[in-house]
Amino acid sequence: MRIKTILWVAGSAVALSACNWDKTTPGYTYMDDMYRSPAHQTYEPGTAKEPAEGSVPRGYVPYTIPNTNEGYAASMANTEVPAMYETLDAESGKQLYTQFCSHCHGEKGDGNGILMQREKILGIPGYGADKLPDITPGSIYHVIMYGKNNMGSHASQLNYDERWKIIKYVWKLRMDQVPGAVPAAADTAAAQPAA
Repeated sequence: MRIKTILWVAGSAVALSACNWDKTTPGYTYMDDMYRSPAHQTYEPGTAKEPAEGSVPRGYVPYTIPNTNEGYAASMANTEVPAMYETLDAESGKQLYTQFCSHCHGEKGDGNGILMQREKILGIPGYGADKLPDITPGSIYHVIMYGKNNMGSHASQLNYDERWKIIKYVWKLRMDQVPGAVPAAADTAAAQPAA
């Protein structure tokens, strides 16, 4: 009986000594690395792997036409227009257009947005065939990707599909400005769709 009492007292003493009554310290932990993992600096050697050369992010579609005057002229050939462009509903780009474009280009695409009305930015073109006779869906995509004149690039704000939805809606606004007239640049059927 005495041995049981000694063992019970010794066990209780060990258990109580393992408790930490100071609430300002984290106490004792078993296998400390399981509770607090060692910190690593971002891109510290051995913590992150470099992506394989030539890899692209998921959903990213490379745009190979350069940001030059020659590149803009080349974009008018519509070589980068995807096959899905013809099946897009123009109204699917209306909300995106309102969010990203209408403050400059206006709700009707006439170049009379709120920034133009307040004279914050002047010389904003409308989409009508009388104002921009040479534009094509490919050249609009090029301008969204790289910007032109006062318009900055919107490539980081819109993904691939969103850009084409906006272009389809812009093309609808262009057609609405001149009822019955179809500019020659609207013919994308002869364009070679990008794969």
